[in-house]
Amino acid sequence: MRKFFYIICIVILTLFISTLSILATIGLETNKFNNFIQKKINNTNTNIFLELITVRFKLDIKKISLFLETTNPILKYRKATIPVQNIKVYIDFISLIKAEPKIKKIYSVMNEIKIDQLKKLSVNFKPSSIKSIFNNKVQDGTLNLEIEVFLNENNVFEDFIARGFVKELKTSVIGGLILENTNFTFFADKTDILLKNIYSESQIFKLTDGDLKISLLPEISLETNFKTNIKYKYGQNLPFFDNQEYL
Repeated sequence: MRKFFYIICIVILTLFISTLSILATIGLETNKFNNFIQKKINNTNTNIFLELITVRFKLDIKKISLFLETTNPILKYRKATIPVQNIKVYIDFISLIKAEPKIKKIYSVMNEIKIDQLKKLSVNFKPSSIKSIFNNKVQDGTLNLEIEVFLNENNVFEDFIARGFVKELKTSVIGGLILENTNFTFFADKTDILLKNIYSESQIFKLTDGDLKISLLPEISLETNFKTNIKYKYGQNLPFFDNQEYL
């Protein structure tokens, strides 16, 4: 009897470990939650359309949390396609047992986005002044972006975190002044936008090791710091300065 009990324990333990290994790696494919996820995300904003192809049920061992993952979903905002690499939807385990699943967090990683692609999406930017500046001033570059959206107990948007980096950005600032080879990392939430490790070059100066912080609450404020190398030869044509005598 003791031997039989021992064998049963070994079998159960093996099955448990095997299940955890599968959930933590390849996951279990399911279509049970497709409609649930699509409905929750699409209803968050009427301008958003999400269509899931394949969904896998997985386990995040570090966070001890269950989540649903899909790769290369179809995501559109105001009919403009957003290049999404994958989406992870973290589910409250207790709500899952009660057959009333609640989403705790949505984590999304975008494919690298070219400036040309962003300009196609910029038709949806508000206010229009930002859209105008982006389309007329920004010339080249790429964006890498990760977004976490947090929902409350009623599955309603509560907060977000966006992080990533921009590289090889080229933009016209004032007059003939062009900033190019611009690279920086960024972090943003509802209260702050932070740019770090800013590097950029222009005709006469180079920005290195810069940072910029924009606080949105309780009021808008801006703090910035740059290390700058300036190279200017007197008489050099600088169309963005009206009077070069003061240079």
